[in-house]
Amino acid sequence: MEYLVSDPSRIATLRSLGDVRLQLSEEPATAIRRTFVDTFDWSVYLSGATLEWRQTATGSTLIWSNLTERGERFAQDASEQPGFPADLPPGPIRERLIRKVELRRLLPMMIVETRETTIHLLNEDDKTLARLVLHESRFQDPRGGAAGDLKARLCLTPLRGYEDQGEAILTALCDTLGLLPTDTPHLLEALAAAGRQPADYSSKINHQLEPQGRADGATKEVLRSLFATLEANLEGTRANLDSEFLHDLRVATRRIRTALGQIRGVLPDGLVTHFKGEFAWLQEVTGPVRDLDVYLLEFDAYQQALHPALRPDLEPLRTYLHRHYAERQGELVAALDSERFSRLREDWRAFLAAPIPAQASTPNGNRPIKWVADRRIRALAKRVRREGLAIRPDSPPDDLHELRKSCKKLRYLMEFFQSLYPKDQIRPLIGHLKVLLDNLGGFQDRTVQAAHLRDLARAMCDEGQASSDSLLAIGAVVGQLLAGQQQAREEFVQVFETFLNEGHQQGFRTLFGPAAQDEAQAP
Repeated sequence: MEYLVSDPSRIATLRSLGDVRLQLSEEPATAIRRTFVDTFDWSVYLSGATLEWRQTATGSTLIWSNLTERGERFAQDASEQPGFPADLPPGPIRERLIRKVELRRLLPMMIVETRETTIHLLNEDDKTLARLVLHESRFQDPRGGAAGDLKARLCLTPLRGYEDQGEAILTALCDTLGLLPTDTPHLLEALAAAGRQPADYSSKINHQLEPQGRADGATKEVLRSLFATLEANLEGTRANLDSEFLHDLRVATRRIRTALGQIRGVLPDGLVTHFKGEFAWLQEVTGPVRDLDVYLLEFDAYQQALHPALRPDLEPLRTYLHRHYAERQGELVAALDSERFSRLREDWRAFLAAPIPAQASTPNGNRPIKWVADRRIRALAKRVRREGLAIRPDSPPDDLHELRKSCKKLRYLMEFFQSLYPKDQIRPLIGHLKVLLDNLGGFQDRTVQAAHLRDLARAMCDEGQASSDSLLAIGAVVGQLLAGQQQAREEFVQVFETFLNEGHQQGFRTLFGPAAQDEAQAP
């Protein structure tokens, strides 16, 4: 157990603790620098742990501490601040991180610099009864720049055979110094002192809307949250810290476009048309880097699926992708630094910050948001059923792609407005939709990747960057992608039949049907 010390200088009062006659033997203080690291979306903390890179004069160690009652700790040597988990040397922490963090880079979340002093408490025979460890710390926020002192901490450990004396010493310390027990980790104390909290970023949608709230005001609330997610990922995208920054930025962009296009009759038409075009441009300029991210992330899987004799022949493709990546990343950064994007951000912020008018000029702006949500979700659900039922064995891939786009729009609308409906009813419906989307996404991704890899093979051949063996290896990968595409196509029939299950469809009718609109008291 650790205790907070309001005034460390009062430790000198230990020399006169009444019946407990003690001597103090103080070791030289040591300096410890603790850099708490986590992913941008707090994967480690949300898994119930903290991770720190601890530097002392004798070396550097990576320490995983579980935030449970048992508080298990795991450690392994780490000479450098960790980045991607896969780059760490083998050890107990590396394996945990790979399971929990996946593709994200570990970033510094908080720095705590500590002056640690160990004090031995001796009896009249100069035998050590207990050890006191005093921590005097300062924090530095690497993200916000805040810095300051933390409360001093004291930890007492009785030596074996002197537990009773240790209990008496602890009681005297608490009475004399006014110690307060604490189980708050240093990370959480430092974050609170810096005015932050853990898990202060999530790409998940978590709006809390009022069913009777005006549709234009509620729509702006949704759009503000989506834009905050987009902006939160700009710095990481520019610096290319990891691929998930760009992924989350693109998802936020796609959601904004969906909100503009599908929450109809709420915002002025001219405004919707303008910003839909601008965010479509942003989606376009971020696409090439994301495509390369996907191929590089999937590369090992492509390679492992090949016969061992063919695997080395695929390496020229990896080299080619990396060489073009830097060029595409430079183009992306230029687009994000452009006047057009700066103007888009400025104009969009101004629109989001402007108060809603006393009386909306649009057909649905004054209506209750639940009325609008019911109407749009019901219409999109009908479109999904209609497009899905029209799929035949000879339907072109574009038909499945259109169905996928409709499913995504429906999913986004349901997520935007999920706070308007009972959780135990809307979340299962979103889950069923995700299963259908996974199937359609698998089909579409393999379709696009197979076509793009064929284009890459032609380009490599034209540039003299691929031998015949490499072209054969790429062809083998394309063949596997097309086989996976066909498998997803065959599985679609069963997946869509499951989506059409009467129980699932009754759930849609119950939540979003005309009766639900009556409950919303539509004007």
